[in-house]
Parts: sequence; structure tokens; C-alpha cells
Amino acid sequence: MSAALKPFLAWMLAVGLAVAGLAINHSAGYDAGFAAAKAEGEEALAKQALANEAEKRQAAELANKALQVEADKLVASHAYGAQLATELGDTKDRLRAVTDKLSREVNRVTTLYRRALDAQLEPLPPADFTAGFVRVWNSALFGTTAAAAVPASSTTTSGADASGPGAGAADDLIVGITRADLLTNHNRNSEQYAVCRAQLNDLIKWNSKNGHN
Repeated sequence: MSAALKPFLAWMLAVGLAVAGLAINHSAGYDAGFAAAKAEGEEALAKQALANEAEKRQAAELANKALQVEADKLVASHAYGAQLATELGDTKDRLRAVTDKLSREVNRVTTLYRRALDAQLEPLPPADFTAGFVRVWNSALFGTTAAAAVPASSTTTSGADASGPGAGAADDLIVGITRADLLTNHNRNSEQYAVCRAQLNDLIKWNSKNGHN
């Protein structure tokens, strides 16, 4: 090889080495940048996943709390309903005891009387009742002006003893109703009315407590 080519070859070798070095540096820089970008992306995705998981967990906790509140309300409502039912049962028992006590007094207060406080007991004079009396009694009881045929008081808890009373001349006929029949009928009807009032009051209490107006 001539002496003139040696400097040129040395220069070409130097240029080749420089280009190779630049290529290697560029490849290493690209790889490092790609790795850094990938790591940042994965970190961002991980953070987003954690945020989504936390959001889902918070929503589930809120939903569970809401369900628990509603469940507690339902349990409390059932418990209050059971309490009212027990109270109503006690009220019915008390009213029945009152009716039974008053019923035992019907015979005495409808058959005997005194002319004065210091007088002897005497049989109470008989009282006659017309079919019209019974018609008006039953019509008022059932809330109607139409004639109502009601079974005898011995077989029902409401209505006086009358079989098909009607207006007109039949109203003036005497029927076999006694004071005891009327008072017994009144006692039993009064018990039923008192039970209805108690039921209505309990319903109002339950609706008020459960947010219903």
C-alpha cells in the first residue's frame, strides 16, 4: 500500500467509527426513551385503575349504607306494626270485657225499677215498640233510609229483631222487641264501633310514623 493511501484510509476508518458511534448512541437513546414512555404509561394506567377501583368501592359502600338504612326502616316499621297489632288485640280484649260486664246488667236494668231511692224494687212496666221504631233504628245503624231486613238480635251483633219492616201501615204494628233486646244490641254495636275507632287510630299512627299523610 502506498504511503499516499494511508492517511485517506485512516480518515475513512475514523469517519466509520464516528458514524457507528452515533448510530449506537441513537439506538440506545431511542430504547431509553421508549422504556421511559412505557413506564410512564403503565404508571398512569395503574393510577387510573386504582382511582376507578376506589370510585367503585366508594359507590358500593354508599349503596350498602343506603340499603342498610332502608332495611333498618323496614325492620322498625314491622316492629311498630307488631306493637300496634298487640295494642289493638289488648284493646279488643278490654272492650269485650266491658261488653260482657254490661251485658250481665241488661236484665236488671230493663226489668226492675224504684219509684224513689227509698222505695222497693218493682217490675218495670212493659214497653212496646212498633215496626217503624225498629225500621228507623236499623236504618240509622246501617246508614240508609231504605228498609233493612235484619236477623234477630240473638243471632247477630247488630240490628234489632225485626223481619222485613216497611213504611206505611205496617210501621204502626207492635213487634216483639224488648228493652233488653235494644240495650244488648246497643252494647254489641258500641263494642264494634270502639274497635273500629281503635283500628283507625292505629292506622293513623302507623301512617304518620312511616311518613304517609
